[in-house]
Amino acid sequence: MMNLTPVAHGRPKQLQGLMCCVVALLLSACQQTQIVFTPTEPPSLASFEIPYPLDNHLPESGVIIPATDPMFSDEVHTELDLPYQLHRLASVQSTYDLSSNSLSNRVSLAVISPQTPFNNPDILQIALQEKARALAISLADPCLETFSIRVSLHSINLSLTCPDDVNHIYGLLVQFWQPNTFIDATTAPVDIDNIRRQLKLNKHLNAFSGAEIDKQWREKLLGPEHPYNKVLNNDALFDTLSLKQLQQIQQQAASQAQWHLFLPNMQAKNAEFDLQASIKLWPLLTTSFPKSSPQADKLETTTPKQTKKIFLIDAPGSVQTQVRLGYRIDYRIDHSINHAIGHTVDSELGDMSETNQLSSQEVTLSCRSLSALMGRSFSGRLYYDLREKRGLTYGIYGQCANAPLSSSIKFYGSTAIEHTGAFVVGILDHLALVKTQSASQGEINALKTYLIGEDLLSQDNSIQRENQYLQQLATGLTQVDVQKLNAELQALTPKRLQQLANGAFSGEPLIILRGDIDRIIPDLTSKLPEWQLERVKVD
Repeated sequence: MMNLTPVAHGRPKQLQGLMCCVVALLLSACQQTQIVFTPTEPPSLASFEIPYPLDNHLPESGVIIPATDPMFSDEVHTELDLPYQLHRLASVQSTYDLSSNSLSNRVSLAVISPQTPFNNPDILQIALQEKARALAISLADPCLETFSIRVSLHSINLSLTCPDDVNHIYGLLVQFWQPNTFIDATTAPVDIDNIRRQLKLNKHLNAFSGAEIDKQWREKLLGPEHPYNKVLNNDALFDTLSLKQLQQIQQQAASQAQWHLFLPNMQAKNAEFDLQASIKLWPLLTTSFPKSSPQADKLETTTPKQTKKIFLIDAPGSVQTQVRLGYRIDYRIDHSINHAIGHTVDSELGDMSETNQLSSQEVTLSCRSLSALMGRSFSGRLYYDLREKRGLTYGIYGQCANAPLSSSIKFYGSTAIEHTGAFVVGILDHLALVKTQSASQGEINALKTYLIGEDLLSQDNSIQRENQYLQQLATGLTQVDVQKLNAELQALTPKRLQQLANGAFSGEPLIILRGDIDRIIPDLTSKLPEWQLERVKVD
């Protein structure tokens, strides 16, 4: 009988050795594989020309006209010293409100601080939300389940929408601003430990989601000493926040604010408002605080000058790169814009001084029109070219941040690691193109339709309507200014848009990327050799 045991044991050893060799070769091949980076291409623009007569194929739409009527009417009661400005929804608006139930009344109590940002508004937002939860549990009032809060650096708007009488809704809203609202046991005190946990959790979530890039954007754009950077993200206070400190933050916000009360129009059910009773319920301040911020006078000296530098936030192992690219547009203006808006320039000045500023209307026009031209989703230049034509991203968008102490245009999106250089170059090429080549009249018409239509739709939504109105108040725009702005928008020409672009996109843009630095640096160095790369550490 033959002994087969040695053969049976030998074959597995041979196979095992062969498999080890194959695995080693595969691993070696993987380590030597180079990333094939996406090539760059010249910018591509969509055609807005209609290739066939409208009367044979499509119904012709009329020109969209901007709204001229005010969204709210102000009530003046000279016989009473009201602590707030009372606004009634214009009757023409109520029929078309698509965002609220006609059987419900929407009441909003807003505070605005146009000249000085609120201190720690991020903390106050979490605290007020926690207060709403505590009140809903304590009072078992269904109205409190509709509580909504919208916070910005210059405004805080609290709203309730329910079928109850407006006086009852008003009474619920003023409870949030009573001097001891966070402490008094009789008015549903808040859980300070839960507020601290939420603040710290939000910080960790921002780091995990990549939202930390927006914090770096604001710091690099404005400088660390700018008021907008000093009133947010107080990490030390997140850890030690007490009820007393929280009450001080609330009272300071109340002391520096202008108050605005928004009520439904008089035709709405249960819309009769008792002015005398509202004064008796009004919260009284317990402490006085300074009305202004000393940093507001130092904006020009602390504004960082942008150079050809790309800031990099390292996110090892990430499969995509987050991109933020744009300009601050409120602190300088060039000759083309100056001439276009009718300003006179002293020839002895030579180059335009950085202290010359656009007016609120001009900043708003530049901010809105250029951010929409480039980044208005499907019909924007960047989306059309970088996604639809080249497939470099799922989406790229433009954002106009128009605030009292600073305005900026930011383009943001994400791209695959291997597309990083081509994606950034593509954005830069389009910013250069809009300054050197006039848009077609068809594209201008499409831009006008988008912006005017967006404005009309915002007036059909109660939340957007109030936000738009508060934004106008915070930036100092009157109803006359808004009408002038709409008239300028209607009169926008390709030449005028090119002038706006040369004014807003002057100098070097701020660029911040978040991704796997070791993988994207070779591509950036190859495609943007004239740009300096700098790593940024985040907390």
